[in-house]
This record gives sequence, structure tokens and C-alpha cells, in this order.
Amino acid sequence: MWKKIAFIIIISSVIFSISDYFYTMQDSYNRYLEGEYFFRYRATTVLAMDQDAWMSSIENFEYVSSMDFSDTKTMLLYGGETDVYACNPHDGICTVIYGSQTVEDFPVSNLRFAGDDEAYFNGTKQLTYDEYIDYVKSLSKEQLESDMVSSSKMASFNGVLEFTFILVGVEAAVGIFLFFLHRREQDMLFDIVLVVGALYCIFFEIVTAFAF
Repeated sequence: MWKKIAFIIIISSVIFSISDYFYTMQDSYNRYLEGEYFFRYRATTVLAMDQDAWMSSIENFEYVSSMDFSDTKTMLLYGGETDVYACNPHDGICTVIYGSQTVEDFPVSNLRFAGDDEAYFNGTKQLTYDEYIDYVKSLSKEQLESDMVSSSKMASFNGVLEFTFILVGVEAAVGIFLFFLHRREQDMLFDIVLVVGALYCIFFEIVTAFAF
């Protein structure tokens, strides 16, 4: 009876791990649709006043001269076209990230996006499930830790897949070992390997539960 339980534990663990991979992908996409996970899109700042106009009148010169260019927002609006990451558009403003600096109320009208990024940034377009999964999979470890994404947990299904491969590989080796032990009628070794395989599955599920 205990052997059947051990086999059930092993088979159930493998099936659960494979199912958990697909569940984690769907959960990540659902969080994207709900807005918990989001991408920050690369944009280029558009000057609020062309630099050639600074000297075109006394009023413009005095206006620009009175500005504090140590302020990140002012620098981005008047200091030249700069690459930033943008997200969270609302009421004509958004959040931009420039290096380690964050500006919460940057005018959306002073940003220029490439391709369809503006539509995704504004939320008028959303990635399909397949597009989302493919895009997240394409991101490198460095990109997942960068300002491009709201959270590296968006790609947690990659870790689940790695763990699943490990589990399937180990249990496949256990299964092959058990087959040869059964053929050679090594009952004691068979029982030991079976117990070890089942305990490994239990330990594996505990670890993955805390990891993901």
C-alpha cells in the first residue's frame, strides 16, 4: 500500500509542477491586465521651448535664466532631448524615470514614443497573452531588474520552469533506476529509491512553495 502512495506522490508532484508552470504564466498575464504588472516604455523628451528661442526675446531669456536646472523635471523639459522610461499616464501627466531620478508629474505632451509604444503606454492597446509571454521571456535578467518592468516577478514562471525541469529530470532518473532494480529483483534497493524519490518530491514542493 505504501508503495502505491509513494508512486502517487511522485506522479502527482510532476503533474502539479507542470500545471503550476502554466498557472504562473496565466497569473502573470492576469496581473498585467489588472495593472499590477506593467511595462515602462522608452521615450524621448520633447523640449517645452526650443533652445534657439531662448535668445529670441528678453522675456524668454529671463524666463529660462530664472529656472533651476538642478531640478530633474526642469532639466528634462528645457535641457535637451533625453531618453527616459515612462509609465502611469493620467490627466495629461505621467511618471518618468531618468537614471536614478523619478518625476511624478511630467507632461505626456512632452514625450515622443517609437512605433506602437505610445498606444501601449496610454493603455489603448494591450498585449495578448501570447505577446505578453513572448515579450517577458525575451527580456534578459538585467532588463528584468531594470526600469523596463514594474517587477521582476512578472517573469517568475521562468523560475518555475527551471524547477520543473529539475524535478522531471530527477524523477525520470528515479523511474529508470526503479525499472532496472525491479528487473533485477533488488527489492530492498527498489524500496529505498522509491522512498527517496517520494521524499524528494515532498521536499521539492515545499521549496517551490516558498520560492514562488
